[in-house]
Amino acid sequence: MKLFFQLKTNLSFIVSALILILINYLFTGIALLNTFGYEFAAVNGLLFVIIAGLFTLNKIQKAEFDLIKILKYLLVFYFLPLIITLINSLLTMFCSFWDGMLFYLLISLPSLLLGFSLALLIDFYFKKLKRSVFIFIILLLALIPVIEIYFYPQIYFYSPLIGFFPGNIYDEGLSPDLKLFWHQIVVLFFCIAVILLIYRRPKILLEKRNSFLSGVIFLFILFQFLSPFLGFSTSFYKLDNTLDKTIETDNFILHYDKLTEQEAEYISVSQEYYHYILTDYLKVNPARKINVYVFNNSEQKKHLFGAGNADVTKPWQYTVYLSAESWDNTLKHELVHIFSAEFGTGIFKLAAGFNPALIEGVAKAVEGVSYDYELIDFTALAYNHNYRLNIIPLFSGFNFFRSNAALGYTYSGAFIKYLIDKYDINKVKEFYATNDFESVFNKKLEDEKKLFEQYLSVLPGIAGKEMADYYFGRLSIIQKVCPRYISDRITEAYNYLAKGDLNKAEKLFTEVNSKAINYSALIGLSEVYHKKKETYKAIKLLSDGNLKKFSDSPYEYLLMLRLGDLNALNDLYPISGIIYQKIIESNPSFNLVSLSKQRLKLLDKDLLKTYLKGDDSLKYKILVNLNNDSLDYNLIPSILNLSKSMSINYKQVLKNFNKTFIIDNLESSYAVYKLSEFMMANRDYANARKYSALALRYKKGNPFYFAIKQNFNKTTWFFNNADSLINKNITDTTDVIN
Repeated sequence: MKLFFQLKTNLSFIVSALILILINYLFTGIALLNTFGYEFAAVNGLLFVIIAGLFTLNKIQKAEFDLIKILKYLLVFYFLPLIITLINSLLTMFCSFWDGMLFYLLISLPSLLLGFSLALLIDFYFKKLKRSVFIFIILLLALIPVIEIYFYPQIYFYSPLIGFFPGNIYDEGLSPDLKLFWHQIVVLFFCIAVILLIYRRPKILLEKRNSFLSGVIFLFILFQFLSPFLGFSTSFYKLDNTLDKTIETDNFILHYDKLTEQEAEYISVSQEYYHYILTDYLKVNPARKINVYVFNNSEQKKHLFGAGNADVTKPWQYTVYLSAESWDNTLKHELVHIFSAEFGTGIFKLAAGFNPALIEGVAKAVEGVSYDYELIDFTALAYNHNYRLNIIPLFSGFNFFRSNAALGYTYSGAFIKYLIDKYDINKVKEFYATNDFESVFNKKLEDEKKLFEQYLSVLPGIAGKEMADYYFGRLSIIQKVCPRYISDRITEAYNYLAKGDLNKAEKLFTEVNSKAINYSALIGLSEVYHKKKETYKAIKLLSDGNLKKFSDSPYEYLLMLRLGDLNALNDLYPISGIIYQKIIESNPSFNLVSLSKQRLKLLDKDLLKTYLKGDDSLKYKILVNLNNDSLDYNLIPSILNLSKSMSINYKQVLKNFNKTFIIDNLESSYAVYKLSEFMMANRDYANARKYSALALRYKKGNPFYFAIKQNFNKTTWFFNNADSLINKNITDTTDVIN
């Protein structure tokens, strides 16, 4: 009877403990949560808030409140998930024990005390409906980040419930930092203050209960107001003061910081061009002027916005967030998201049901290309070489995120493009607004899927399996080993490499490879060995079985190119030539083949080692001299890229191409296409149109023909409209303010 009574009085503790044990046992089989790291700490933090709060209220209701005893119970709760994950990690693998422990301390402990302190606060002020009030406060705290993301530019947030959320766009690199530390110190200070005041000074609080509650509410509001200034959120005021230069046109306001005048004007005119073609294609016009923010680099973007490696749009805000190094590849895609707001649903103006395959599929379909290949041909490359995605689950729920990004975007975009061509854009817009395929198209998705796959199966192939492996042989984020730890350590290692601290870089690269052989870590480690004058060790590193581990992936051929370069640097030229030739024969990508042909030419001229060891200036000089001897189309894209990185005068660069271009093969067509893009970015619209038209002369078997045709349309529009737009319609509001 005594045992039964003890069990009955501790029933809430037993139930709470069993819930924690069961949930954390399930975590051991779920990707990301099975790792002792951020995700594990954040989800348990949320569990702790709820369990600690409800458990404490239960004890108070039964008149069993004993501060020390409850804290002991909470301590048991705290250690249960920790024990389970440590055992699981010992049986499988630790990513980083210390990262995991820091996240667990910084996130889970304040969350546990938050639940406890909220329960005490609720008991102090409410006699009834205590659990309901507690749940309401939890929901309110959960709603605040949603409000921030809706009204603010950011996609990250800090919250006392889970500490920190880096954003729905998955940037792999994440480790505990000072900002998280100080945020959690604020949460801990609040919790400890509430606990001590209620436990130690209840009489004083009774006398000043209204003042105390007003003070708590005031401090909470003050903290939210100061959050942007403390770095815990990003307001538009803060963002506008950072990216404080603007150019306003008829349909856009461009915000930037360190772009040159020419770069800013080129983006502004490009925006208006895409607005023109999207209005015509989608048959809608955005209801408001669009704000486009261009960050200086991925680091600034990650700090202020939350996603350093991805360009993002918030359709409900009519705002686009881009990086200076990537905007040219993503602007059209992101603007489609803005236009789709006009037929989107709900307060976020997105596809019905937040269907990510529909959201991204429409944008990708209208974009029309991938890596300069026409989207439908690119998808056929995947489908006909066994990189297949089932359309039915892809367009259901959030399965879009379960596949690797290359396949998810490619298939969703190609299927939507197929529907547009077959049924017209208005039907697809209706599908976007309802997410009800059968009612819109009067056909079952299963039947349409079969027709779509038949269509893909008969399309002529643009290349073989090696190219399919190169573009689609990637893991999704949930399939990767220790993604956050590895990404963070690789970034740190490359920083050491850049500073010349080779020993620390070597240690980190080796540590990463001990968890899982990683392409970036192998490249970094090979560079460390090369800088240490141990190039033979770098060759051995890549040759000694590691290359084979990347079979059927893009990294196989990238490592082969690196291996060829290392052999050349070690004076093993015949081996280098064999490797480059193998890449050419495999044809994994046009650019890799072009670079390999370039290497072979340098090898033939006895310039390869000098080129590989040289800085950008020397490389540019070598390629220009080779091109002057005889026009080599494989050299032109590299010459243009180097000239851009070194900011060489445009007219000086153009002198390198004062020969007659004969467009009779793929290399010549592609090189002139890239030259046309370069001319357009440098305001030479007449020549840009001329060379774009020249690139179109090679049609038969040209996989880039669709992209070149798009470029020709763009150059024609720029030729007719850019100068008048720049001279008459662009207003630099910064100058007006000054």
